Amino acid sequence: MLNCGKLWHFINGLKPVLLMVIVQISFALVNLLYKVAANDGMNLRILIAYRFIFASAFIVPLAFFVERKSRPRLTWTVLGQAFLCGLLGMEKTSLKTLPGKAKTFGTILGIAGAMVLTFVKGIEIKMWSVHTHILKNPTHQITHSTRENLIGASLAIVGCFSYASWLIVQTKMSARYPCYYSSTALMCLMGAIQSFVFAVILERDWNQWKLGWNVRLVAVTFTGIVASGMMLTLIAWCVRLRGPLFVSVFNPLMVIIVALIGSIFLDEKLYIGSVIGGLLIMLGLYGVVWGKGKEMKKMIVLAPGPELIPRMDTVEIVTSSVSDEGGAQNKSKVRPETGEEVIEK
Repeated sequence: MLNCGKLWHFINGLKPVLLMVIVQISFALVNLLYKVAANDGMNLRILIAYRFIFASAFIVPLAFFVERKSRPRLTWTVLGQAFLCGLLGMEKTSLKTLPGKAKTFGTILGIAGAMVLTFVKGIEIKMWSVHTHILKNPTHQITHSTRENLIGASLAIVGCFSYASWLIVQTKMSARYPCYYSSTALMCLMGAIQSFVFAVILERDWNQWKLGWNVRLVAVTFTGIVASGMMLTLIAWCVRLRGPLFVSVFNPLMVIIVALIGSIFLDEKLYIGSVIGGLLIMLGLYGVVWGKGKEMKKMIVLAPGPELIPRMDTVEIVTSSVSDEGGAQNKSKVRPETGEEVIEK
């Protein structure tokens, strides 16, 4: 019986890990669809706008019906506090403890692995191929200038900082507004409004907004409903359960998945640097997950159980008094929270 309990606890603890792996696989497919849609001639600004529009159309009705009874009132105070507190740190890491060291060095190792995978090439590795390249011109090699590479790297760094800030904001917001579907619906609605206005200002050709039964419709449907509608809800749940560091450390895993998918379906080359970087990412990921698991176990041990919490029930005091007529017994009840004494005869 004890072994079954430990097994169930182990499986339950794996839920956030498995969900984050699913999230990263989904985001890797998003990158693949972005490239395919762009190769088909679709404007990426329009694709982003459609993504959040489709996500809002999916998640808003779901949030309304699922959380209509449990959803707290959304006030300006909740929104203001969620965004104002977004820049405050949420992860407590101490280098004096073994879990703290594992989390810190695991994060550094994961970042180093992502850098190695991106910039180090080495010997080319011949991977298996399905001989089905989904791009129109799979053999066409695109070269970029140094200026374009610098702009791309700068935008990637800004995107990383934005994603980290969003995770911290999500942590604060989930603590004050613990409705995963509703918070995701709110974010998707805001994203739909902003991206639509931005896309309309920069893209006035309405022919670009047309969707047919092609890869464009597949791209906006998957990125909107699956990646934004479903995956953002899973991220909100994992952030509230394990914190923003746990969620963010899985991002380098997407780099590995994208490299594998690209080498199989997009005729992209895979190098030995990608393998070394992938191994470093996996080791770093294991270190952070192990350290976070040890911290969670310590918190459970130190947390008081329900039986240790004092109950504020009514205390009944029985007093006996004998009157002249005979034996009569009075009962006196004292309420601890008010100190009020109630006498029953």
